[in-house]
Amino acid sequence: MSTLSELTTKADYIASKNSHLKSQWRAYQNSLIQAVTHSNKKINHEFSCGEDQDIRFTLFNYFTVSIHLSDDFYSQDIVYSLNMAHNGEEPDFKTFAHAALSEEGKIDGTVDIHDKNAVLEHYLNKISAIYQCIYDSLHNNRPIAAQLEKLLSHA
Repeated sequence: MSTLSELTTKADYIASKNSHLKSQWRAYQNSLIQAVTHSNKKINHEFSCGEDQDIRFTLFNYFTVSIHLSDDFYSQDIVYSLNMAHNGEEPDFKTFAHAALSEEGKIDGTVDIHDKNAVLEHYLNKISAIYQCIYDSLHNNRPIAAQLEKLLSHA
C-alpha cells in the first residue's frame, strides 16, 4: 500500500505533466491564432471564439473549423473538425485530421509551436483537403455539403 508521501509525489508528478502539456497547448493556440490573423495570405479565415478549450475559424463566412485537444486526460491528440450543421442547427463537428502535440513543444514531431510560420503552414496542410473539396465542388457545379460529407466520411 502506498504511503501518503508516495501518493503526494505521484500526484505532483501527474499535475506537473498535465500542466506542462496544457501550457504547450496554449502556446500552440496563441501561435496559430496570431499566424492566421496576421497572415498576409488571402485564406478567407476569420477567428471566432470557440467553446471551452478549442480554437475556431470561419472560412468564407460560412464553414466553421474547430481545433481542440482530444477529451482524454493528458491527451496529446489535436483534433481538427468541420461543422457540418446548417445555420440555425445544433453544431455537428466532423473530424477531418489529427496531429500530435509533444511535451517538447512540437506538432507531429517536427513543427515548433513557437514558430508561427511553421504552425501556419502545418495548419494549412491539414485544412487543404477542405479547400480542395470546396473548390472542386464549385468548379464542377456540385453541391458542396454532399462532397464534404463524402470527404469527411473517409477521414
